[in-house]
Amino acid sequence: MSFTPRIYEEIVRDLLTTMTGGTVRETLSVEAGVKDAIVLRKLSKRPVRRISHIEEIRRDPEGKETKIRYTPNDYELIASGNDGPDSIRFRKDSNMPLIGSTLVVNYYPVETEPTPLTDVTVGSVARTMMETFGRELATTEQQLDFVYKSAYLETATNNALDKVVALVGVKRMPAGHPVVSLKFSRIPQTAGRITIPVDTVVSDGNNNRYLTLGSLILEPYEQSREVLAGGEGPGTKEVEENTLTRLEVLIAGIGEVTNPKPARRMSVRESDEDLRKRTSGALHGVLHGTLDAIKFGLLSIEGVQSVSITEFPNDIPGELKVEIAYSNKTDDVFEEVQQRLKELRPAGVRIIQGVALHKSVSVSISLTLAGRGLPEEETELLKNEITQKIKDHLSAIPAGGSVRQAKLGAIVLENPAVVDCAVSLICEGSSPADSLTLATNEIIEVKEPFEFPLIQPEDATAPVAQTITVSAFLPVYLEPAVTQQEVDESITMAFDGFLATRSPQVPLTVDAMAAAIRDDSRFVLVRDEALITVEVEESFFQLSDGLGEYVPGIDDVFQSDEITIEVREG
Repeated sequence: MSFTPRIYEEIVRDLLTTMTGGTVRETLSVEAGVKDAIVLRKLSKRPVRRISHIEEIRRDPEGKETKIRYTPNDYELIASGNDGPDSIRFRKDSNMPLIGSTLVVNYYPVETEPTPLTDVTVGSVARTMMETFGRELATTEQQLDFVYKSAYLETATNNALDKVVALVGVKRMPAGHPVVSLKFSRIPQTAGRITIPVDTVVSDGNNNRYLTLGSLILEPYEQSREVLAGGEGPGTKEVEENTLTRLEVLIAGIGEVTNPKPARRMSVRESDEDLRKRTSGALHGVLHGTLDAIKFGLLSIEGVQSVSITEFPNDIPGELKVEIAYSNKTDDVFEEVQQRLKELRPAGVRIIQGVALHKSVSVSISLTLAGRGLPEEETELLKNEITQKIKDHLSAIPAGGSVRQAKLGAIVLENPAVVDCAVSLICEGSSPADSLTLATNEIIEVKEPFEFPLIQPEDATAPVAQTITVSAFLPVYLEPAVTQQEVDESITMAFDGFLATRSPQVPLTVDAMAAAIRDDSRFVLVRDEALITVEVEESFFQLSDGLGEYVPGIDDVFQSDEITIEVREG
């Protein structure tokens, strides 16, 4: 049963039609198959002399109503037979009501009882009394609407909302109530979705207890998330940061919980909207027999990935079909699912269980890397990282869900080394596609390894190799009986070999050079004074021991310039 208040204009219009012998607020459903005419033969007083008002009521999937008024410019009154006008034909190119909507019609029949009123113009006694009564009636209906809404969680406010939430044991938090943000972190390498229910208790070592104010779900690719928690009572102590670390009831997969910031006290009482959200979460834990209670209860079991519930699967009242997708189906998980269904199912309702089908999906990813790309070893690491992220995302898609190209692309582009990508999904027996929609009884089974048919650098079409000129100043002490010519030849040969064997993107430093030219049998390098000068086009860089480095690109070529070897005495 529902109640929709009428506004003042609607009440006056209906009163005026009734007082002058008309019929008000008769309804007609717009049936499928009607194109340009709507037959009004179901109206109680036909044939019709004149229609004074037509209004369409449209309802969206959420039940919200929209009213649309039609004028004589949109329709005309016609006769479908020999009984006189009884139908409406909407004019070509005019507005038309939607199939399934409802028409509310005010009209005057051909035959009406005489009315004693002779003057209903504005300002007349009858019209003034009617409008006065209409105003009082409109006010009363608005008050009744307020009373009606005060009985529901979604629409009740202030004290009425306090009474509604009290039915499930929830109280509004007053000003001064302590609150804190709790951070839940999963155990490393733990897979699957983790659910933290509302009213989860976390305490410190001094018996200060805080309860989560909403439910929290950690998706497979999320390591941690935060949720607001409130003190057990207004007198609960404000705790310092990183002191709430004890879960009173352990949650599988959660390795750590803490409060990154100290607790604070609310400056104002809890708002109606926040109270509604908190109560909605609490309802999941206290109600049995609802679709949400069954779904939430099953999803809280570790090993259950997704749940799909269908009412009247065989068009038989009293039946529910529950299809469960398992991320880890073991005997213990299956037994816990059966026990939970037994606890949560409505009395007298038969549950038909089904297991979600696995849809095998292969993934192909083409990558465009920033700049000149990455070395082979780093490219392999990048491929492994992308594979794991995409696999986690696809595995978390629930039955009946959809995979979108935009989301897959965003996951790949999270790595700064990737500037563009193309992700394709390949299902058995079908051609590659960039999106996928699952049936209500399907989940994705990801096939590995992924294909990477194309990995190219961003500027692969026009590679530019740079010639890097390297010179050095090397002060040395000679060993006894060693000539300067021998040292010059030894250092020059070792220095050229060092530059020739440089790997791409490996830093050039004085330390690496000193290790390459070292010859303890002939000389000792004065490292504190050694310098390397790197010239690239019109720029140069000077490197000293422990200070500075130069990282060459993949295609860069080193060229040795002047090497100054200064022999020191001593």
